[in-house]
Amino acid sequence: MTKTKLAKIGIKEIEILNKKEIPYFEQVQKRTFKKKVIKIKNTLLLLIAYIFPNNKGRIFLHRLRGVNIGKGCYIGLFCFIDNLFPEYIYIENEASVNTGSMLIAHFNPRLRFKRSFIPSVSPIIIHEGAMVAINCIILPGVDIGENAMVSAGSVVDKSVEQNTIVRGNPAKMIGKFKL
Repeated sequence: MTKTKLAKIGIKEIEILNKKEIPYFEQVQKRTFKKKVIKIKNTLLLLIAYIFPNNKGRIFLHRLRGVNIGKGCYIGLFCFIDNLFPEYIYIENEASVNTGSMLIAHFNPRLRFKRSFIPSVSPIIIHEGAMVAINCIILPGVDIGENAMVSAGSVVDKSVEQNTIVRGNPAKMIGKFKL
């Protein structure tokens, strides 16, 4: 797996995983025993984190799954963070992902769509101080800039610049601000 640029999470610097192709849905269903155990572990930890009443506990459970989460972050109740590729999610210091939001790092269509779509996984990066409001959907390959805000109920399919507010489906910039 190749890796690229650095992101600051906590006190250490980590490398961001690159986009890569993955097998089609039917091909993924033929997992080895080890991969089945990993999927069950990830799913159980995700379900517990989904309803866990304490923010620190939710963050701890997501970190156990492999999600890269910085210091001082907030992960709301009922947040769905990719179940197959949690290691492709990067949430930097002081960022927040609010209640009911979904971070989906992979696209895995059925084999019948082979002529039109290529299954892939791409990192989602939520930079320092960024805020994802309630019930947002963040799609693969999105980079949410430092101190950016995603308005409630938005579907983000393209990267968001720093100090920007986006809203809608698909999310569009509605303003810039300075801190």
